[in-house]
Amino acid sequence: MKSESLSRLASLEDIAGPSRPPTRHSYSSRYSSIYADDPPNDETLLNQYSSGGSTDISNPFHDHSTANATDDSTLRSLTRHPEFWFYDGSIVLSVQETLFRVHQTILSTHSDIFADLFTVPQPDGEYVIEGCHVVILHDDAKDFEDLLRAVYHPKPFESITVNSDLDAVLAAISGVLRLSNKYLIHHLRQFCVDLLLWKLPNTFEKYDYKVHSYRSASIMRAILLAQQNAVPEALPYLYYSLSRVSLRRFLKDRPGDVSWKEKTIALVGRERLFDAQVSMTHAFLVNFERAPTCASPLCAHARGPRAQWQIIENAGRCPHPLKPFEDWDSLNVCSDCVAYCKAKHLLGRKEVWELLPMWFELSPWKELKRVQAQEC
Repeated sequence: MKSESLSRLASLEDIAGPSRPPTRHSYSSRYSSIYADDPPNDETLLNQYSSGGSTDISNPFHDHSTANATDDSTLRSLTRHPEFWFYDGSIVLSVQETLFRVHQTILSTHSDIFADLFTVPQPDGEYVIEGCHVVILHDDAKDFEDLLRAVYHPKPFESITVNSDLDAVLAAISGVLRLSNKYLIHHLRQFCVDLLLWKLPNTFEKYDYKVHSYRSASIMRAILLAQQNAVPEALPYLYYSLSRVSLRRFLKDRPGDVSWKEKTIALVGRERLFDAQVSMTHAFLVNFERAPTCASPLCAHARGPRAQWQIIENAGRCPHPLKPFEDWDSLNVCSDCVAYCKAKHLLGRKEVWELLPMWFELSPWKELKRVQAQEC
């Protein structure tokens, strides 16, 4: 753990200066083994990813943004956070235009990154507020507030359950996941990942337990969060969900949407899913076969299976091969044939699940799990 954090704080030059992604979180190195072909080269995604950059412990107002000016007037203009300004705090953290006075010991207990940061000698002439050194962090102030709330008041944060709406889950964990990932607060990251993977299943058993349906904006927001914070196991199901979004919605290209490359991957996957629905999950309807134990000659001429396939095909909806078929009585075949069809349908759905990552240009499940395990 110590060596891992020290590698993130190799030199003062690595810590100070404008925000940039640390080497450990290089987009290309992280995702080269997740994407089956070339990793996404989307400028917007990379720009968003790079916002989680290094921590600046240089003179906090000899800096690179209007919020961190070099005069005392700017220092006085910054806002003290109403909740996280403790009278006995030992360090002041400047995040955007907000000041947080917190306890070095508490943050150091949770994060070796903070522990090492606070042991680095401070330069001469730096600003001090009420006896506390001022340190700049290049993070989002709301994200940092959420992180502090999870650290200081964990019970409300940990009360988020799998029954919560996906939008509520994303609102609660996004900032915490981003910063726990950056500052190596492993237990908070693991909690966020576990909750995310329950809402966005990474196994067939989780998917089959409860089928979820999410808004397109929530799906795209979750894709960006998973991509930027090393949660690759969430991506196959997210892309599957994205593939079922209408073309009209894709064309709207709203703020917060994924890139056109991601949308294109989803559309390519949609075509593959249609083929899988015909040849794998619903083949028992397209090319009905009697069960080996069938004793009814009428089943050989049953029209129910083909009729049901025509209903699915004529509906004109996006392919949904993972969805269980339920109208078994409409097949008008014997119980042995129904059981035989159910077994073939279940086997086909499991096969589709196993192939899901590759159909969306991702590496197999085993590799996604290996990469994600390295981050937790």
